[in-house]
Amino acid sequence: MSFDRVANCYQWMEKIVFRTDLEKVRNFHLRLVRDAESILIIGDGDGRFLKNISEIGTDAQIVSVDSSSEMIRLSQSRTHNTELDVRHVCQNFQDFEFSENFRPDLIFAHFFLDCFTEDEVILIVNRLSKSSLKSTKLVISDFFLPEKGSVSGIYRRILTYVMIRFFRLFCRISAKKLPNIPKIMRSTGWTCTAHKSLRDEFINSWVWELEGYSKRP
Repeated sequence: MSFDRVANCYQWMEKIVFRTDLEKVRNFHLRLVRDAESILIIGDGDGRFLKNISEIGTDAQIVSVDSSSEMIRLSQSRTHNTELDVRHVCQNFQDFEFSENFRPDLIFAHFFLDCFTEDEVILIVNRLSKSSLKSTKLVISDFFLPEKGSVSGIYRRILTYVMIRFFRLFCRISAKKLPNIPKIMRSTGWTCTAHKSLRDEFINSWVWELEGYSKRP
């Protein structure tokens, strides 16, 4: 999987389809960076989110993993004049090795897990579970399809189908349908402690913590 072919046009494609909604959702839980010491960002893309982190300010050590060298180039161009302590890693996350001195207490995965099958998402989440601290917060922003029936629900299903087909063709993602993020997270031992959404819960941002260590809402 690589977004090299769409990297330079990704931002305007996003805005044509969703206006500023995806940007808003990415930033719903941005304030969490203020208390973090080590931040992992998976599939950060073109660096707009890192730029927003720099504007709010953090002294945290940041590792940003993305499989697209072109996305990383764009990200570095956006953040090279900031004071962020960030290391970019061009690698598929499934191949990323956590170092002994880097265990994130805050993880962001914005519109990343929808690139994978549900079985692959489970493997990714289990990897994160093993490499997380007891207090780690995992912020996931992604799409979720509501119940069938409404006109808006039909539109969202068509839009989702078109998006998945497009990114399968141009970026070689493996997903054939949207993974059920809430179901997968609960089944792998995570508890949702915060949730915000737009467009009637089609576009979401959840904060998850490992069960037994979270304060339930």
